[in-house]
Amino acid sequence: MIQIIRNKLGPAIVIIIGLSLGLFVLQTALDSNTGLLTGNSDTVGTIDGMKINIRGFQAKVDSTVETYKLNSATKNIDDNTLFSLRDQTWNEMINNYLNHREFAELGITLPKDQLQDLFFGADPYPELKKSFTNPNNGQFDPMAVKNYLDNLDKSMQGEDVVEKQTRWASFQKYVLNDVITGKYKALLKNALYVPNWQAEMEYTDKETKYTIQYVKIPFTDMADSSIKVTDANIQEYINKHKEQYKQDETRKIEYVIFTVQPSSADTAKAFKFVNDSYQHFATTPNDTDYFRRYGDRAYDKMYYNPSKLSSKLLQDTLADVSTGTVFPVYFEDGIYKTAVLVDKKMMPDSVKASHILFSTQNSADTVKVLAKADSVFNAIKGGAMFEELAAKYSDDKGSGEKGGDLGYMKYGMTVKKFNDYLFETGKVGEVSLIKTEFGYHIIRMTEAPVATTQVQLITVSRRVDYSSATTNAVYDKTTKFLNEHSTPELFTKAMADVTLNKQTNEQTKKNDFQIPGLTSAREVVKWAYGAEKDAISSVFTLGDNYAVAHLVSISPEGTGTVEALRAQVEPLVRNELKGAAIAGQVNASVALNATLESLAQKFGKEVTNGENMAFADGYFNNIGFEPRVNGALSNLKEGVLSKPVVGRNAVFVMKLTAAATKPAPIADYNQYKQQVLQSVAPRFDYGFSEALKKTITIVDDRYLFF
Repeated sequence: MIQIIRNKLGPAIVIIIGLSLGLFVLQTALDSNTGLLTGNSDTVGTIDGMKINIRGFQAKVDSTVETYKLNSATKNIDDNTLFSLRDQTWNEMINNYLNHREFAELGITLPKDQLQDLFFGADPYPELKKSFTNPNNGQFDPMAVKNYLDNLDKSMQGEDVVEKQTRWASFQKYVLNDVITGKYKALLKNALYVPNWQAEMEYTDKETKYTIQYVKIPFTDMADSSIKVTDANIQEYINKHKEQYKQDETRKIEYVIFTVQPSSADTAKAFKFVNDSYQHFATTPNDTDYFRRYGDRAYDKMYYNPSKLSSKLLQDTLADVSTGTVFPVYFEDGIYKTAVLVDKKMMPDSVKASHILFSTQNSADTVKVLAKADSVFNAIKGGAMFEELAAKYSDDKGSGEKGGDLGYMKYGMTVKKFNDYLFETGKVGEVSLIKTEFGYHIIRMTEAPVATTQVQLITVSRRVDYSSATTNAVYDKTTKFLNEHSTPELFTKAMADVTLNKQTNEQTKKNDFQIPGLTSAREVVKWAYGAEKDAISSVFTLGDNYAVAHLVSISPEGTGTVEALRAQVEPLVRNELKGAAIAGQVNASVALNATLESLAQKFGKEVTNGENMAFADGYFNNIGFEPRVNGALSNLKEGVLSKPVVGRNAVFVMKLTAAATKPAPIADYNQYKQQVLQSVAPRFDYGFSEALKKTITIVDDRYLFF
């Protein structure tokens, strides 16, 4: 039978399998962002025509992440941090490309002798100097740097060698880039020049004073409803300010969020769990088996200073209650809690000690190690210098170099036997020999601050969290909303429902990670850039939230459209139209030989005096920031009404009441040159890199991959 099938169906089976494989490959190409059909399967973007490979980019991101973990002493990072580091890596690649191009063209280098000085010279890099300054004399110690580099492949204080080397390599790279970039910035800043005529103009603009009278007619005097703003008005405004309204490709989305929150049943369940423990503590406050089973830290026998506990209630009360006290259920920070005070005693928070370690971790002959420890211990008891023997014999090289000094150690920082000696049995000045899992220690406690109340505490807590039943109920509610609002018209209508948590993001960019109401929204953004206008999404699961979105509009790269800029531009256009209308009314009155007083009476305002006003002023009392008023000052004629000046927020009519007071020429304008430089120079720190970016083409396709 099998042979017949082979003979008859063999060719057909081969064809079917071949077609299936072909369809599988095609489906993968269409469903993923590999770009199999476009030839960009592994390109996340281009910088000035240079393609950035996904593997190379990811390797740089991984390096940035590892450096962040080392510097922040954390093993895990959240999605927000990862997104930020990925963005940081991309911007660094752009800046490095631009900087290196500029450095090469200008011949900016870091000579070998200067490089040596940065790490070993009399004026080293500031961060290096801070880390390798001798505490005894306050002087930088280049030999300490050399010693550190010579021992990069050794673990001096239990640190991971690979992490140590990675941290140094990262620091070295940072120093080199910072110094050479600093040269470039200095070159730009020092190239700034202020000619005499500009300094003289600065002086004149500041010191020429005008005394005027004016009438101010605010735009708010005219109702918004009296001005009709058309799409043509908005488009005309955008056309006049094209450069100002250039934008990246964006999407306008509206979406509804359904947040999963604990139900009353979830709250009752959490309370019952903690209350059961409280009832048990109340009758059996010393049940160690119960502690081990339900305690937040099992049967934690450590002692804590009440002020260091996270609970405000316990901080305020533990010092005043007796051992065995049970705290009724209380609620803090979304958590139900109860606690029992097992014990309390007086002891210091921290002690200062020295030790000499004889390690047994890499020794097969522990008897020999003990004999060596005993010999050194007896020598110390016989009067030998502890510090000298620590430097000579201690296997803890980090403290050994400091005469065995461990500094101040807080309770619980060391292994249990070491900790118990320091805080339970040891005395200041006493030298003892103890054994821990690391080996034999000769310990000398050198200082112990005043003892304070320390407590041994068992706590049981339960956060009020939502159950799977609650999650399912919210998901069902979200799905129901989607089914009932599956068209753009129905969805937009639902956005008027005040009971819904609804949001609109006018300008969603392709690499955005957060949008209003959602801190981790990459899935929504990626959907928006893969969907067509008016599409309705499926249900998004985003942490504690479910969401459904509607893609309202798509704005291509370039000058923004009326639809995309309406909310931003319409108020500005309305003010322009109000200004024109008010100016027309003023002109009609002026044509009838109106005075400032008659204008003030007509518009219900007052004539206001403006004294010591200068063209260079950025702000005027009772007027505010109105650049067109500044510009009009020099054209005013004494005793003559100005034409209406349409400002940012009001229309002004002005009159010069006395001739402008002009300053006398001065011999030295250096003060004003410095003022100009000080106003311009700070822009270089950020502005030069942004200016350089405009000289190249950058294509950012990271959104296709992340």
